[in-house]
Amino acid sequence: MRRAKGKLSNFNWTLVFLAGVFQILTFVFDQFVIQYEEKLRKVNFDIITNSESRSAYLSMNNRVNEFLLAFQNTVFIVSASTFSEDKKKFYYFSNIFDQTRLMEDIINDQMVIEGLKDKKIKATDTSSEELNQKEFSFAEYFQYLIDENHWLTGELEKDPDFVIVLTDKDGNDTESSALETTKAYVEHNNYYLQDLLNTMAELGTNASKDLDKLINESSKIENRKQLMLLFGVVFQLLSLLCLLILFRGLLIYKKSKI
Repeated sequence: MRRAKGKLSNFNWTLVFLAGVFQILTFVFDQFVIQYEEKLRKVNFDIITNSESRSAYLSMNNRVNEFLLAFQNTVFIVSASTFSEDKKKFYYFSNIFDQTRLMEDIINDQMVIEGLKDKKIKATDTSSEELNQKEFSFAEYFQYLIDENHWLTGELEKDPDFVIVLTDKDGNDTESSALETTKAYVEHNNYYLQDLLNTMAELGTNASKDLDKLINESSKIENRKQLMLLFGVVFQLLSLLCLLILFRGLLIYKKSKI
């Protein structure tokens, strides 16, 4: 009987075992919560990054749209007007100046250029004698347009009435006045700004879709994390309950022996 004194009953040993199991399960679910928190931080960071990208696309898209509309209106109004040649050149020159500033802002916006890195522009390769079509990156081609606009600006400043001679593939020469050349530059820039506008709209739409997916993923991860947290709390309470029943039984047993 002395040897039996102080020994736990099978029921008490079962309570100790269950308390230990519930503690282990509590630890396991706490680890799940930590893992989900890490995933949630990563997804939330992606949400912020994607949101900033989308805002940059939309902001640039709105700006390009406003400028492009103004440029196109200028070409339409001035072409149909009875303005003097000098006044027409002034309006087109103003457009060239604004287009250059806009394109410089575009290629200096690293977030926009990063989003456009996989997009290509198909245009004439003026560096080759055959003038074949070639694919350019947006940054590369807009830099080319900027350089061309600076060249035109310099020519207009040197001689507002300059005339250039254009030679076609057949060797025929055609003269182009300063007014015709400036108008052609404005319309050429407008064409590729419209291409940019369409591409930016596509990028903005894709960014919105990706953002929706990330938000849904964040919501799922948060729900799973809360579920794991709930399980951890439940198993913690069950472990405490087992210990409480164990200690209560031991106290009752001790009192019955007094």
